[in-house]
Amino acid sequence: MKKPAERPVNQPGHTRTRSRAGAVLARAVLFIALTAVILSFGMVAGTPGARDAPRTFSETALTEARASARSLAAEARVLAEGASGRTAAELEGQVNVLREQAALLAGPGRDTGGGHRSSTEEPLFPSGATSEPAAGRQAVDSPDAETQAAERYLRQLAASARTSLHSAWRADAGTARLLASTGAAQQVLAERTADLYALDVPEAGPDAGLTGTSTAPAGAGTAASKALNGSDSSGKDCPDQAGSGTVAAAPQKVDAAAALNAVIDAELGTAYAYEVALAQDPQAGEYGAEWRRLAQAHEAGGTAAVPFLADVCLPVVAPVAAYRLDGDFLQDPAGSLPLLEERLPSVYADLVALSEGALRGWAISRLGTVSTDLYRDAEAVPAAPGLAAVPDDLPWN
Repeated sequence: MKKPAERPVNQPGHTRTRSRAGAVLARAVLFIALTAVILSFGMVAGTPGARDAPRTFSETALTEARASARSLAAEARVLAEGASGRTAAELEGQVNVLREQAALLAGPGRDTGGGHRSSTEEPLFPSGATSEPAAGRQAVDSPDAETQAAERYLRQLAASARTSLHSAWRADAGTARLLASTGAAQQVLAERTADLYALDVPEAGPDAGLTGTSTAPAGAGTAASKALNGSDSSGKDCPDQAGSGTVAAAPQKVDAAAALNAVIDAELGTAYAYEVALAQDPQAGEYGAEWRRLAQAHEAGGTAAVPFLADVCLPVVAPVAAYRLDGDFLQDPAGSLPLLEERLPSVYADLVALSEGALRGWAISRLGTVSTDLYRDAEAVPAAPGLAAVPDDLPWN
């Protein structure tokens, strides 16, 4: 006799409830995960990106200096197309210098515009300078138009130099070095342009010397004179070594002290070299007046640097004049003097990077002065006096 077929046994109610609860829980977890992903995309989309985030003072200064160099190169190109002979050759050279500056001033992730501006932290183009390209302007086709175009170019060139030198005082170390160097080169280009067209150079840059100027806050430039009469407080960050009677430099000032000493040695050593050349070189009769002028200028530069020793926790004492010249110099003093001159921009550029305050302002001013003396009448002007960087060697070019 067959057994009756067994009926399927229904699952107990509590088992089915657990299954449904598990399914609901799984769906809830999945929903929460998807919601989190969607919200995360929304938060990223609503967060300012790299281009919208506020840029630092140094980043903006570099961006605007690059835009200014490109604009000036376009202006110089228009002038060169309407010129001839020596004037055209000089302007073509300036186009190349300004384009090289634009390449040097470009860095990874740096653009030429856009982004958020902070009016309290970011430099603006001064009156007369612009980031608008000039390529679309009409070519110079008359003497009056040429003069007006030259005046406009000179005004913008001087204003761009002023902006770079002013920004260098506030920027970070590497940016300060680059801005001061390119600004000094633009000062030289302004002088050469004024010579070409018999024009006066506008106030092209701050005189960041000992009397205090727009490069630094009011009164900052008086540090040297205060150091001389003992009223300066710039050494307040220089703690006395117990029982030694000497001053111990703060760690951050050690490099600045070395750079300042290098400047003093370079200036006074070069002055001494001119004195030796005046005494020994047969060409002293022909170049004597110029050599004396340069010797006095370098001695004055070295002497002006001495009071700033207090800023880097060193005694304000001029070094003993004990300089030694190598045999190659003594064999050809006249031929060796230009080599000594060419090293000066680099020591000042280093001091700009490693110093701050009034000392940096003075170094910026001196970098401009020595660059002008060296390159105003030279065959060519470097894009960044004192810097060895070549645009093609930079990783972002």
